Amino acid sequence: MNYQRRTKNGFTLIELLVVITIMAVITAVSAAAFNSYSRTQTLSQSAKTLETTLKEAQNRVLSSVGGLNWGVHIVPGTNTLELFSTPSVAYTDPAVARFTRDISSEVEFFDPLGQLPAGSNVNALFVLPHGAVGFLNDAGSICIGGSDDFDCSPDLGIDCVIVGVRLQGIAQARYLKVNERSIFEDDDGTSCP
Repeated sequence: MNYQRRTKNGFTLIELLVVITIMAVITAVSAAAFNSYSRTQTLSQSAKTLETTLKEAQNRVLSSVGGLNWGVHIVPGTNTLELFSTPSVAYTDPAVARFTRDISSEVEFFDPLGQLPAGSNVNALFVLPHGAVGFLNDAGSICIGGSDDFDCSPDLGIDCVIVGVRLQGIAQARYLKVNERSIFEDDDGTSCP
């Protein structure tokens, strides 16, 4: 008698379960990595939008666009960001033109050093004719500081402001520093040169 062993073409249940488990682990790790990457990109893009908006305001005043002062309005604790022009120093001036910038709803601005008076918004205002920068409340009546050539009264002695950008619910943040004529991003939110 000649016995031939029959071979089955196919997979056993155990082999299928092992493959499915491996695929599930790979998918979970990939999804977590992609989510982290996506959130980091959102934070980076939002910080870049803030930096670009600040530089745009500075460039517009140096180019004397419309013969107006140009500024950036930032509301801490929210994702509100606006480029604005004003004939005065007040964001609340009726003649103000506002241009909203799109920022992710996952992002919020904050004051890492507690420099701002409680409940204050940040208005980084660049003024004619030479582009001096000042940091004012919405009405333009409280000046927390600015560059040496900015007429700031009362001056609280702050010549550099840090605006933090963070994702809601996590500690990861980026910091934008506005100092004299410089606008730059930094990873350090504890000191402002």
